[in-house]
Amino acid sequence: MQQSRPSKHAPTVSPERERKGYCQGNIDKCTNEPCPMFGTLGRADRRGVRRVRGCADPAARGRRNRTKGDSKARRARKKLGLGGHLTRHEENWGGAFRTEIKAGAQVGPIATRFQAAKAQSDAAKALGDIRPFVMVAMPDGTSKGIVLMDLDDFSEIVSLLTADKE
Repeated sequence: MQQSRPSKHAPTVSPERERKGYCQGNIDKCTNEPCPMFGTLGRADRRGVRRVRGCADPAARGRRNRTKGDSKARRARKKLGLGGHLTRHEENWGGAFRTEIKAGAQVGPIATRFQAAKAQSDAAKALGDIRPFVMVAMPDGTSKGIVLMDLDDFSEIVSLLTADKE
């Protein structure tokens, strides 16, 4: 008896290489309404679990949050010209100042206030004024202020300050 060859239109795929399927995340802790979700499966984690993009399993959500934070921190570190490219820990970056990078929803209210203050300042800005915008927040109960400014403007100022030392 002659063995049949698989059709070129229907390739045989092992179960661990399937592209589409149901999410294999923790169904009990998932906060998505249609759980398990059906869609394109990602790569397997170290336990062999493959999830669909957007899985609300706490482990997947935590991994996404950490990846997003690491990505933003990496971009900020490069713009500021800081060392420590082999570590995600800002404490080990070195440089002229200590750094803590925040990203995601927790930064939303800060960004909203900063953009509103910048818009107010831009509306009253004189023609030809090229000074960078700096927002200083003065919380109640303290005489110390918090300085906020655009990362590009800050990196320019830092490069000017470090160039003067050399």
